[in-house]
Amino acid sequence: MTTKRLRITDKAIERHQANPVITRLSDERYRLELRFHKSRESGSWWFIDKRKHNGRNGKAKWERLGTWPQLPAKALIDLMPQKLAKLASGNDETLSDWTTFGDCLRWYLDHVTTSRQISKGRRSAVKSVINNHLLPALDELPLMGTKKHHIKKLVVWPLQERYELRTVKGYFAILKAAFMQAAREEMLSHNPMSAIQLSDFIQAKADPKEGKLHPPMVAPLFERLQNTDWKARMLVLLQLGHATRITETRLARWCHIDWQNQTWRLPASHTKTKETLYLPLTDQMIALLQAYKVTQSEGTLVLFPGSNPKKPMGKDSANDIYQLISGEEWTSHDCRKLARSRLADLGVDKFVGERLLNHKLSDLDQAYIHTTTEALKREALETYHAWLDTQGFFIFHGKTVGRSQKQDAVIKAAGWL
Repeated sequence: MTTKRLRITDKAIERHQANPVITRLSDERYRLELRFHKSRESGSWWFIDKRKHNGRNGKAKWERLGTWPQLPAKALIDLMPQKLAKLASGNDETLSDWTTFGDCLRWYLDHVTTSRQISKGRRSAVKSVINNHLLPALDELPLMGTKKHHIKKLVVWPLQERYELRTVKGYFAILKAAFMQAAREEMLSHNPMSAIQLSDFIQAKADPKEGKLHPPMVAPLFERLQNTDWKARMLVLLQLGHATRITETRLARWCHIDWQNQTWRLPASHTKTKETLYLPLTDQMIALLQAYKVTQSEGTLVLFPGSNPKKPMGKDSANDIYQLISGEEWTSHDCRKLARSRLADLGVDKFVGERLLNHKLSDLDQAYIHTTTEALKREALETYHAWLDTQGFFIFHGKTVGRSQKQDAVIKAAGWL
């Protein structure tokens, strides 16, 4: 990181813009800096206030003033005397070049795409929603004077005509999040979205999306899987057997499999909740994993290699497998829904079921599950896998696993036989 001290002008910025070594320009006249963004196509203006703030004696306060090139150097320099006068009088406020909703949305897009705390999938989703739906509808809408009926007419009503309510809800949440983040960072003197809720326009609640993979479809699915390669077959069977998410499944490594204790460890970095999850491996699943491991080259580290055998396959490749196997009729998430519904039919305790699915729980619930339900998780999966065997699961693992009387009773009571 190199800082170049000079009189900042628009021409000076252009001269140094192409030099990747210089990341900041510091003005000789004012306590002002321009920090280039990673793309070098834009940057952020920062003002350094070295007065005492909040008891931090002598520590500088960094204040973001706007975005270049939307706020040119000449316009900002012209405003600096006004800025310094407000500081002297104690009546300071952030200078902002934002005038429309589009200014805020583009800033939020940059915030999301450069954040390492946001998953790649989430960054991609936000980018798609902003570029394809929010910016085309709201780009020129002024920040000042916006009324609720403007949001309804420009974005909510057109979206609800084309998409299901749950989709509209998700898109609206991204719009709200953009302005909430800007307000937190004091980029806005007024948040026009603070008093606007989706319920102002739509009172109906989104119905839970029904799963598209149903119990009668499992036996035919197993027949199709017999004609697929081992990697595709194992991806579906592992996810179907444990109700894991597609990313949690495709990132699995052989070192996560504890053969002795028959446990699959899902690291916090692989889970949506960012919490480590331990899933019991039944005798059937252990036999299946062992059979699958034999098909891989010696020294393979990941269960589902991509084009680079040392790294797991990407999400798109994993989704392609499901599209091919399902004939585009259902997705990986439907395996998760099917497993959850079967576990519910087993009479599995709600907390146990939620933990198996790795849903986010309260601290109290997590403590309860960790200390009292590990055995119940194994029992639930053993009974569920016993049902999978009745549908043809045994073909893949080749292990004879006798069902207990309790499992037989549960399966019969649920009408699974």
